[in-house]
Amino acid sequence: MGQADYTVRYDFCVSGTEITVLRDGQPIGPTFSTTEKDSKDSKSALHKFLVSIGRSRVDAHMVCELVEKGQTVHGVMGTTDPEELELVHPGSVAPGLLVALAKKNSRTEILELQASGVRRVWTVRAVIGSSVPLSGTPAWATQAAGDSNFLLNENPLSIYLHSGGHRAVYYDLRGIGSKSLTHIEVQVESSLPSNALLLARRPVNALLDVLTRDSHLPLLIQRMELISPTTGEVLVHELLFPQGHQIAIGPLGGIQQAVPFAPYDAIYREALTSSSPFYRLLCAARIFEGSGSIRKWIKEEAERRGIAVTMPKIPKVDLNFVKGLGVPAELLQNVANVQDLYGKFTDMRNAIAHFLLDKGEPTSHVYLADGRNLEVYSAAAASLLHYGHLMLEELRQFYVTHLPMRGSQILPMLSYREKFIVRASDYGLE
Repeated sequence: MGQADYTVRYDFCVSGTEITVLRDGQPIGPTFSTTEKDSKDSKSALHKFLVSIGRSRVDAHMVCELVEKGQTVHGVMGTTDPEELELVHPGSVAPGLLVALAKKNSRTEILELQASGVRRVWTVRAVIGSSVPLSGTPAWATQAAGDSNFLLNENPLSIYLHSGGHRAVYYDLRGIGSKSLTHIEVQVESSLPSNALLLARRPVNALLDVLTRDSHLPLLIQRMELISPTTGEVLVHELLFPQGHQIAIGPLGGIQQAVPFAPYDAIYREALTSSSPFYRLLCAARIFEGSGSIRKWIKEEAERRGIAVTMPKIPKVDLNFVKGLGVPAELLQNVANVQDLYGKFTDMRNAIAHFLLDKGEPTSHVYLADGRNLEVYSAAAASLLHYGHLMLEELRQFYVTHLPMRGSQILPMLSYREKFIVRASDYGLE
Protein backbone atom coordinates (compact mmCIF):
# COMPACT_ATOMS: atom_id res chain seq x y z
CA MET A 1 0.00 0.00 0.00
CA GLY A 2 1.18 3.52 -0.80
CA GLN A 3 1.85 6.19 1.79
CA ALA A 4 -1.25 8.14 2.78
CA ASP A 5 -1.33 11.71 1.46
CA TYR A 6 -1.60 13.70 4.71
CA THR A 7 -2.50 17.12 3.31
CA VAL A 8 -5.48 18.00 5.50
CA ARG A 9 -5.18 19.51 8.98
CA TYR A 10 -7.65 18.52 11.71
CA ASP A 11 -8.14 20.19 15.08
CA PHE A 12 -10.15 18.51 17.87
CA CYS A 13 -11.54 21.27 20.11
CA VAL A 14 -12.91 20.34 23.53
CA SER A 15 -15.67 22.42 25.13
CA GLY A 16 -17.17 20.76 28.20
CA THR A 17 -17.85 17.20 27.08
CA GLU A 18 -18.28 18.08 23.39
CA ILE A 19 -15.51 17.59 20.83
CA THR A 20 -15.82 19.74 17.70
CA VAL A 21 -13.73 18.84 14.65
CA LEU A 22 -12.19 21.52 12.44
CA ARG A 23 -10.86 20.56 9.03
CA ASP A 24 -8.46 23.16 7.66
CA GLY A 25 -9.98 25.63 10.11
CA GLN A 26 -13.61 24.96 9.20
CA PRO A 27 -16.03 23.09 11.50
CA ILE A 28 -17.37 19.82 10.15
CA GLY A 29 -19.81 17.25 11.47
CA PRO A 30 -20.22 15.10 13.40
CA THR A 31 -19.26 16.07 16.95
CA PHE A 32 -17.93 13.59 19.49
CA SER A 33 -18.08 13.28 23.28
CA THR A 34 -15.33 13.02 25.90
CA THR A 35 -17.60 10.70 27.89
CA GLU A 36 -17.20 7.94 25.27
CA LYS A 37 -13.97 6.19 26.27
CA ASP A 38 -11.69 4.52 23.75
CA SER A 39 -10.29 1.12 24.66
CA LYS A 40 -8.65 -1.87 23.05
CA ASP A 41 -11.88 -3.86 23.11
CA SER A 42 -14.26 -0.98 22.34
CA LYS A 43 -13.18 1.63 19.81
CA SER A 44 -14.83 5.01 20.30
CA ALA A 45 -16.51 6.91 17.46
CA LEU A 46 -13.64 9.42 17.53
CA HIS A 47 -11.11 6.58 17.21
CA LYS A 48 -12.96 5.26 14.14
CA PHE A 49 -13.03 8.73 12.61
CA LEU A 50 -9.27 9.17 13.09
CA VAL A 51 -8.59 5.81 11.44
CA SER A 52 -10.90 6.81 8.55
CA ILE A 53 -8.69 9.86 7.81
CA GLY A 54 -5.57 7.72 7.65
CA ARG A 55 -4.21 7.73 11.20
CA SER A 56 -2.91 4.51 12.74
CA ARG A 57 -4.73 2.81 15.63
CA VAL A 58 -1.91 3.92 17.96
CA ASP A 59 -2.19 7.55 16.84
CA ALA A 60 -5.96 7.42 17.12
CA HIS A 61 -5.86 6.08 20.66
CA MET A 62 -3.31 8.73 21.70
CA VAL A 63 -5.56 11.56 20.46
CA CYS A 64 -8.58 9.97 22.16
CA GLU A 65 -6.74 9.80 25.50
CA LEU A 66 -5.86 13.49 25.32
CA VAL A 67 -9.34 14.76 24.47
CA GLU A 68 -10.92 12.46 27.07
CA LYS A 69 -8.83 14.40 29.62
CA GLY A 70 -10.33 17.65 28.32
CA GLN A 71 -7.33 18.71 26.22
CA THR A 72 -7.80 20.27 22.78
CA VAL A 73 -5.57 18.67 20.14
CA HIS A 74 -4.36 20.80 17.22
CA GLY A 75 -2.61 19.96 13.98
CA VAL A 76 -3.48 16.29 13.38
CA MET A 77 -2.67 15.71 9.72
CA GLY A 78 -4.78 13.30 7.72
CA THR A 79 -6.61 12.63 4.48
CA THR A 80 -10.16 13.61 3.58
CA ASP A 81 -12.85 11.69 5.40
CA PRO A 82 -14.28 8.82 3.27
CA GLU A 83 -17.56 9.38 5.10
CA GLU A 84 -17.62 13.02 4.00
CA LEU A 85 -20.74 13.87 2.05
CA GLU A 86 -20.67 14.52 -1.68
CA LEU A 87 -23.30 15.70 -4.13
CA VAL A 88 -25.17 12.95 -5.97
CA HIS A 89 -27.82 15.07 -7.70
CA PRO A 90 -28.13 17.59 -9.35
CA GLY A 91 -24.85 18.93 -10.75
CA SER A 92 -24.71 22.25 -8.83
CA VAL A 93 -25.95 23.52 -5.49
CA ALA A 94 -27.70 26.65 -4.23
CA PRO A 95 -29.38 27.41 -0.90
CA GLY A 96 -32.85 25.89 -0.71
CA LEU A 97 -32.26 23.56 -3.66
CA LEU A 98 -33.48 19.98 -3.26
CA VAL A 99 -30.33 17.85 -3.43
CA ALA A 100 -29.26 14.25 -2.90
CA LEU A 101 -26.13 13.73 -0.78
CA ALA A 102 -24.22 10.56 0.07
CA LYS A 103 -21.00 9.55 1.74
CA LYS A 104 -18.02 9.25 -0.57
CA ASN A 105 -17.53 5.62 0.37
CA SER A 106 -21.12 4.89 -0.79
CA ARG A 107 -20.48 6.01 -4.37
CA THR A 108 -19.67 2.54 -5.71
CA GLU A 109 -22.76 0.97 -4.16
CA ILE A 110 -25.04 3.72 -5.52
CA LEU A 111 -23.64 3.41 -9.04
CA GLU A 112 -23.94 -0.38 -8.99
CA LEU A 113 -27.54 -0.26 -7.76
CA GLN A 114 -28.45 2.40 -10.33
CA ALA A 115 -26.88 0.38 -13.16
CA SER A 116 -28.13 -3.06 -12.12
CA GLY A 117 -31.71 -2.55 -13.30
CA VAL A 118 -32.89 -5.04 -10.68
CA ARG A 119 -36.41 -4.33 -9.47
CA ARG A 120 -36.52 -4.41 -5.69
CA VAL A 121 -38.47 -3.04 -2.76
CA TRP A 122 -36.70 -0.09 -1.16
CA THR A 123 -37.22 1.31 2.31
CA VAL A 124 -37.41 5.09 2.29
CA ARG A 125 -37.47 6.99 5.55
CA ALA A 126 -38.81 10.51 6.05
CA VAL A 127 -37.42 12.40 9.04
CA ILE A 128 -40.30 14.41 10.50
CA GLY A 129 -40.16 17.74 12.33
CA SER A 130 -41.88 21.07 12.78
CA SER A 131 -39.09 22.96 11.00
CA VAL A 132 -36.49 22.32 8.29
CA PRO A 133 -32.75 23.12 8.80
CA LEU A 134 -31.98 26.05 6.49
CA SER A 135 -28.59 27.12 7.87
CA GLY A 136 -25.57 25.03 8.82
CA THR A 137 -23.33 22.44 7.24
CA PRO A 138 -24.83 19.71 5.03
CA ALA A 139 -23.32 17.14 7.43
CA TRP A 140 -25.21 18.69 10.33
CA ALA A 141 -28.43 18.93 8.32
CA THR A 142 -28.29 15.20 7.55
CA GLN A 143 -27.95 14.39 11.25
CA ALA A 144 -30.47 16.86 12.74
CA ALA A 145 -32.95 14.89 14.82
CA GLY A 146 -36.63 14.88 13.99
CA ASP A 147 -39.12 16.19 16.51
CA SER A 148 -42.86 16.70 16.81
CA ASN A 149 -45.68 16.86 19.35
CA PHE A 150 -47.25 13.84 17.68
CA LEU A 151 -47.00 10.99 20.20
CA LEU A 152 -47.12 7.28 19.40
CA ASN A 153 -48.96 4.86 21.69
CA GLU A 154 -47.23 2.05 19.79
CA ASN A 155 -43.67 2.31 18.57
CA PRO A 156 -43.46 1.48 15.73
CA LEU A 157 -47.04 2.09 14.66
CA SER A 158 -48.00 0.49 11.34
CA ILE A 159 -50.94 2.17 9.63
CA TYR A 160 -52.30 2.54 6.10
CA LEU A 161 -53.68 5.44 4.07
CA HIS A 162 -56.51 4.35 1.78
CA SER A 163 -57.47 6.40 -1.26
CA GLY A 164 -60.16 4.07 -2.63
CA GLY A 165 -60.29 0.85 -4.60
CA HIS A 166 -56.98 -1.01 -4.38
CA ARG A 167 -55.03 2.18 -3.72
CA ALA A 168 -53.65 1.84 -0.20
CA VAL A 169 -50.16 2.30 1.24
CA TYR A 170 -48.78 1.03 4.55
CA TYR A 171 -46.43 3.10 6.69
CA ASP A 172 -44.33 2.51 9.80
CA LEU A 173 -44.42 5.48 12.17
CA ARG A 174 -41.43 5.49 14.51
CA GLY A 175 -40.15 7.51 17.40
CA ILE A 176 -36.42 6.95 17.71
CA GLY A 177 -35.37 7.60 21.29
CA SER A 178 -38.80 8.83 22.36
CA LYS A 179 -42.56 8.33 21.93
CA SER A 180 -42.67 11.43 19.75
CA LEU A 181 -42.95 10.79 16.00
CA THR A 182 -39.53 11.30 14.38
CA HIS A 183 -39.61 9.04 11.29
CA ILE A 184 -42.05 7.59 8.78
CA GLU A 185 -40.96 4.63 6.67
CA VAL A 186 -42.57 3.53 3.42
CA GLN A 187 -41.70 0.78 0.94
CA VAL A 188 -41.27 1.61 -2.75
CA GLU A 189 -40.82 -0.89 -5.60
CA SER A 190 -38.44 0.38 -8.26
CA SER A 191 -35.40 -0.66 -10.25
CA LEU A 192 -33.75 2.74 -9.67
CA PRO A 193 -32.79 4.19 -6.28
CA SER A 194 -33.42 7.70 -7.64
CA ASN A 195 -37.02 6.77 -8.43
CA ALA A 196 -37.51 5.32 -4.96
CA LEU A 197 -36.77 8.69 -3.35
CA LEU A 198 -38.85 10.57 -5.90
CA LEU A 199 -41.90 8.30 -5.53
CA ALA A 200 -41.80 8.10 -1.72
CA ARG A 201 -42.47 11.81 -1.17
CA ARG A 202 -46.02 11.76 -2.50
CA PRO A 203 -47.44 9.08 -0.17
CA VAL A 204 -45.53 10.42 2.84
CA ASN A 205 -46.75 13.95 2.15
CA ALA A 206 -50.28 12.68 1.62
CA LEU A 207 -50.22 11.02 5.05
CA LEU A 208 -48.78 14.14 6.68
CA ASP A 209 -51.49 16.23 5.00
CA VAL A 210 -54.17 14.06 6.61
CA LEU A 211 -52.44 13.97 10.02
CA THR A 212 -51.99 17.75 9.96
CA ARG A 213 -55.60 18.28 8.93
CA ASP A 214 -56.85 16.22 11.89
CA SER A 215 -54.27 17.20 14.53
CA HIS A 216 -53.58 20.84 13.55
CA LEU A 217 -49.87 20.13 14.15
CA PRO A 218 -47.23 21.48 11.71
CA LEU A 219 -45.63 18.27 10.41
CA LEU A 220 -42.85 18.68 7.85
CA ILE A 221 -40.39 16.43 6.07
CA GLN A 222 -36.94 17.54 7.23
CA ARG A 223 -35.24 15.16 4.82
CA MET A 224 -35.71 11.83 3.04
CA GLU A 225 -33.34 8.91 3.53
CA LEU A 226 -32.89 5.97 1.19
CA ILE A 227 -31.89 2.84 3.10
CA SER A 228 -29.22 0.57 1.62
CA PRO A 229 -30.60 -2.89 0.74
CA THR A 230 -27.23 -4.44 1.66
CA THR A 231 -26.20 -2.72 4.91
CA GLY A 232 -29.45 -1.31 6.29
CA GLU A 233 -27.70 2.06 6.73
CA VAL A 234 -28.65 5.36 5.11
CA LEU A 235 -27.41 5.31 1.52
CA VAL A 236 -28.66 8.68 0.23
CA HIS A 237 -29.97 11.81 2.01
CA GLU A 238 -32.38 14.08 0.14
CA LEU A 239 -32.87 17.54 1.63
CA LEU A 240 -32.97 21.27 0.98
CA PHE A 241 -29.37 22.44 0.73
CA PRO A 242 -28.65 24.74 3.71
CA GLN A 243 -26.78 28.04 3.82
CA GLY A 244 -23.37 26.86 5.00
CA HIS A 245 -21.38 30.06 5.46
CA GLN A 246 -20.92 31.97 8.70
CA ILE A 247 -20.79 35.71 9.31
CA ALA A 248 -18.83 37.41 12.11
CA ILE A 249 -19.97 40.92 13.05
CA GLY A 250 -18.53 43.64 15.28
CA PRO A 251 -17.17 45.94 16.43
CA LEU A 252 -19.53 48.03 14.34
CA GLY A 253 -21.21 51.39 14.77
CA GLY A 254 -24.24 50.66 12.61
CA ILE A 255 -25.61 50.01 9.13
CA GLN A 256 -26.94 52.53 6.61
CA GLN A 257 -30.18 51.25 5.11
CA ALA A 258 -30.90 51.79 1.42
CA VAL A 259 -34.50 52.77 2.17
CA PRO A 260 -36.00 52.39 -1.33
CA PHE A 261 -34.81 48.77 -1.31
CA ALA A 262 -36.34 47.88 2.09
CA PRO A 263 -39.42 46.13 0.59
CA TYR A 264 -37.15 44.03 -1.62
CA ASP A 265 -34.91 43.11 1.32
CA ALA A 266 -38.02 41.93 3.17
CA ILE A 267 -39.09 39.74 0.25
CA TYR A 268 -35.60 38.23 -0.09
CA ARG A 269 -35.45 37.35 3.62
CA GLU A 270 -38.97 35.93 3.43
CA ALA A 271 -37.77 33.63 0.65
CA LEU A 272 -34.57 32.51 2.37
CA THR A 273 -36.35 31.70 5.63
CA SER A 274 -39.01 29.57 3.91
CA SER A 275 -38.61 25.80 3.60
CA SER A 276 -41.18 25.64 0.78
CA PRO A 277 -39.74 25.81 -2.76
CA PHE A 278 -43.23 26.74 -3.95
CA TYR A 279 -43.35 29.84 -1.75
CA ARG A 280 -39.71 30.65 -2.51
CA LEU A 281 -40.61 30.78 -6.21
CA LEU A 282 -43.48 33.18 -5.47
CA CYS A 283 -41.11 35.45 -3.51
CA ALA A 284 -38.54 35.33 -6.31
CA ALA A 285 -41.27 36.25 -8.81
CA ARG A 286 -42.26 39.25 -6.63
CA ILE A 287 -38.65 40.47 -6.76
CA PHE A 288 -38.68 40.34 -10.54
CA GLU A 289 -42.13 41.92 -10.76
CA GLY A 290 -40.96 44.83 -8.63
CA SER A 291 -37.55 45.25 -10.21
CA GLY A 292 -38.96 47.27 -13.09
CA SER A 293 -40.45 49.80 -10.67
CA ILE A 294 -37.24 50.37 -8.70
CA ARG A 295 -35.22 50.55 -11.92
CA LYS A 296 -37.61 53.19 -13.32
CA TRP A 297 -37.53 55.17 -10.06
CA ILE A 298 -33.71 55.20 -9.96
CA LYS A 299 -33.53 56.38 -13.57
CA GLU A 300 -36.05 59.17 -12.97
CA GLU A 301 -34.33 60.24 -9.74
CA ALA A 302 -31.00 60.44 -11.53
CA GLU A 303 -32.58 62.64 -14.23
CA ARG A 304 -34.16 64.91 -11.59
CA ARG A 305 -30.75 65.40 -10.00
CA GLY A 306 -29.10 66.01 -13.35
CA ILE A 307 -26.86 62.96 -13.01
CA ALA A 308 -25.92 61.58 -16.43
CA VAL A 309 -24.93 57.97 -15.85
CA THR A 310 -25.71 54.72 -17.62
CA MET A 311 -28.09 52.41 -15.78
CA PRO A 312 -26.87 48.86 -14.99
CA LYS A 313 -27.66 46.35 -17.71
CA ILE A 314 -29.96 43.40 -17.14
CA PRO A 315 -27.63 40.61 -15.89
CA LYS A 316 -26.87 37.72 -18.22
CA VAL A 317 -27.63 34.12 -17.28
CA ASP A 318 -25.00 31.41 -16.92
CA LEU A 319 -26.91 28.60 -18.60
CA ASN A 320 -24.50 25.92 -17.38
CA PHE A 321 -25.09 26.99 -13.77
CA VAL A 322 -28.87 26.97 -14.18
CA LYS A 323 -28.82 23.58 -15.93
CA GLY A 324 -26.67 22.28 -13.08
CA LEU A 325 -29.42 23.25 -10.63
CA GLY A 326 -31.78 20.94 -12.50
CA VAL A 327 -33.62 23.31 -14.83
CA PRO A 328 -34.35 21.38 -18.07
CA ALA A 329 -32.27 22.48 -21.05
CA GLU A 330 -35.34 22.69 -23.31
CA LEU A 331 -36.87 25.28 -20.96
CA LEU A 332 -33.81 27.50 -21.35
CA GLN A 333 -34.02 27.93 -25.10
CA ASN A 334 -33.65 31.60 -26.12
CA VAL A 335 -32.71 32.61 -22.57
CA ALA A 336 -29.98 35.27 -22.54
CA ASN A 337 -30.67 37.46 -19.49
CA VAL A 338 -32.53 37.27 -16.21
CA GLN A 339 -35.75 38.74 -17.61
CA ASP A 340 -35.81 35.95 -20.19
CA LEU A 341 -35.34 33.46 -17.36
CA TYR A 342 -38.23 34.92 -15.38
CA GLY A 343 -40.43 34.70 -18.47
CA LYS A 344 -39.79 30.98 -18.69
CA PHE A 345 -41.10 30.49 -15.15
CA THR A 346 -44.21 32.68 -15.47
CA ASP A 347 -46.55 29.71 -15.99
CA MET A 348 -45.08 27.97 -12.94
CA ARG A 349 -45.51 31.14 -10.90
CA ASN A 350 -49.17 31.42 -11.97
CA ALA A 351 -49.79 27.73 -11.32
CA ILE A 352 -48.69 28.03 -7.70
CA ALA A 353 -50.31 31.43 -7.12
CA HIS A 354 -53.74 30.14 -8.20
CA PHE A 355 -55.32 26.80 -7.33
CA LEU A 356 -56.94 26.33 -10.77
CA LEU A 357 -55.36 27.36 -14.05
CA ASP A 358 -57.26 29.32 -16.68
CA LYS A 359 -55.84 27.24 -19.50
CA GLY A 360 -55.73 23.51 -19.94
CA GLU A 361 -57.95 21.18 -18.00
CA PRO A 362 -60.40 23.10 -15.81
CA THR A 363 -59.38 21.05 -12.75
CA SER A 364 -55.62 21.12 -13.34
CA HIS A 365 -53.53 22.30 -10.40
CA VAL A 366 -50.10 21.77 -8.85
CA TYR A 367 -50.27 18.97 -6.29
CA LEU A 368 -47.85 20.14 -3.60
CA ALA A 369 -47.37 16.63 -2.18
CA ASP A 370 -45.85 15.27 -5.40
CA GLY A 371 -42.09 14.70 -5.34
CA ARG A 372 -41.58 15.66 -8.96
CA ASN A 373 -43.32 19.01 -8.48
CA LEU A 374 -41.11 19.71 -5.47
CA GLU A 375 -38.00 18.94 -7.50
CA VAL A 376 -39.00 21.16 -10.44
CA TYR A 377 -40.08 24.11 -8.29
CA SER A 378 -36.95 23.78 -6.16
CA ALA A 379 -34.73 24.26 -9.22
CA ALA A 380 -36.83 27.13 -10.54
CA ALA A 381 -36.89 28.93 -7.17
CA ALA A 382 -33.14 28.55 -6.62
CA SER A 383 -32.43 29.95 -10.09
CA LEU A 384 -34.76 32.94 -9.80
CA LEU A 385 -33.66 33.82 -6.27
CA HIS A 386 -30.00 33.70 -7.28
CA TYR A 387 -30.45 36.03 -10.24
CA GLY A 388 -33.12 38.18 -8.59
CA HIS A 389 -30.75 38.96 -5.74
CA LEU A 390 -27.87 39.58 -8.17
CA MET A 391 -30.00 42.02 -10.17
CA LEU A 392 -31.12 43.94 -7.07
CA GLU A 393 -27.59 44.14 -5.69
CA GLU A 394 -26.35 45.75 -8.90
CA LEU A 395 -29.18 48.30 -8.70
CA ARG A 396 -28.48 48.89 -5.01
CA GLN A 397 -24.79 49.54 -5.64
CA PHE A 398 -25.71 51.94 -8.43
CA TYR A 399 -28.11 53.77 -6.09
CA VAL A 400 -25.60 54.02 -3.23
CA THR A 401 -22.82 55.19 -5.56
CA HIS A 402 -24.70 57.73 -7.68
CA LEU A 403 -27.72 58.78 -5.60
CA PRO A 404 -26.48 59.47 -2.08
CA MET A 405 -28.94 60.67 0.57
CA ARG A 406 -29.70 64.38 0.33
CA GLY A 407 -29.53 66.75 3.26
CA SER A 408 -27.83 66.37 6.61
CA GLN A 409 -28.29 63.40 8.87
CA ILE A 410 -27.41 62.79 12.48
CA LEU A 411 -24.71 60.36 13.60
CA PRO A 412 -26.33 58.16 16.27
CA MET A 413 -23.78 58.00 19.09
CA LEU A 414 -23.90 55.15 21.59
CA SER A 415 -23.70 57.60 24.46
CA TYR A 416 -27.09 59.02 23.39
CA ARG A 417 -28.78 55.75 22.51
CA GLU A 418 -31.82 56.62 24.66
CA LYS A 419 -32.76 59.13 21.94
CA PHE A 420 -32.82 56.45 19.28
CA ILE A 421 -35.72 54.21 20.25
CA VAL A 422 -38.99 53.21 18.60
CA ARG A 423 -41.83 55.56 19.58
CA ALA A 424 -45.52 54.76 19.09
CA SER A 425 -46.22 58.46 18.51
CA ASP A 426 -44.05 58.41 15.37
CA TYR A 427 -46.47 55.91 13.84
CA GLY A 428 -49.69 57.63 14.88
CA LEU A 429 -50.60 54.96 17.40
CA GLU A 430 -50.60 57.20 20.49
